[in-house]
Amino acid sequence: MPLETLRIDVTNGVGRIALDRPDKRNAMDTRMARELEETLRELEGRPDVRVVSIRGAGGHFCSGGDLAPDRSAEPPSGSPASITLDIMNRVYAPAILAVHRFPKPVVAFVEGVAAGAGANLALACDLVYATPETRFCEIFVRRGLSLDCGGSWLLPRLVGLQKAKEIAFFGDWIGAAEAASMGLVSAVFESDGAETAVEARLARLAAKAPIALGLIKQSLNRSMSLTLAESLEAEAVAQATCTATEDCAEGMRAFLEKREPLFRGR
Repeated sequence: MPLETLRIDVTNGVGRIALDRPDKRNAMDTRMARELEETLRELEGRPDVRVVSIRGAGGHFCSGGDLAPDRSAEPPSGSPASITLDIMNRVYAPAILAVHRFPKPVVAFVEGVAAGAGANLALACDLVYATPETRFCEIFVRRGLSLDCGGSWLLPRLVGLQKAKEIAFFGDWIGAAEAASMGLVSAVFESDGAETAVEARLARLAAKAPIALGLIKQSLNRSMSLTLAESLEAEAVAQATCTATEDCAEGMRAFLEKREPLFRGR
């Protein structure tokens, strides 16, 4: 099925996903959520993709969930509560989980606005890069809504419980510098050099050992729900997996030969 809300490009080990509804500031509707999940499933199985980036078209990342009804679709039946419950569980949750569980690094390049579902889509990524003009907002409370798209899980883990409550209770806009200071953003780059800086980091990630990167991501994502003893056990299994790979042997050879390793994902 052709994509209507995303643009995809794969070069040099990087799968680039662009949210492509610039007239709506890339607001996420059900089609975009489905296409994002399906695209990530497809990229997951491609050995030529070692890292994925997500950004928005037209100077903004994502302004949140699209509150306007989709007039081209069959109107859903049921009460507002039952319709919302179905859409959140069946459409939006799988898209966020696809980002979080993707077995390779996912990098958000956030320009302009990232609000509501858009902010939480960015926070579900492994790294978040921004420009000085970037603004985040957990805007839900302003619309009489609760958090969704993983905000209640992501925020406390990134900024702590009390700060998460302040962000969610007030729904204030957060500038890039403040977002970086509280841990929502990995780095802020000057606008005229941001794309080059992000591309350089994507290239560095694409050159790393993909099996090791995937296991590192998995172990860190699971760490908050494991005891230290359980984490040590999981680390041992992951390390054993890595030592059996060709990439590990190449990494050791490269160290002894004082050169950069050439990892092949095997």
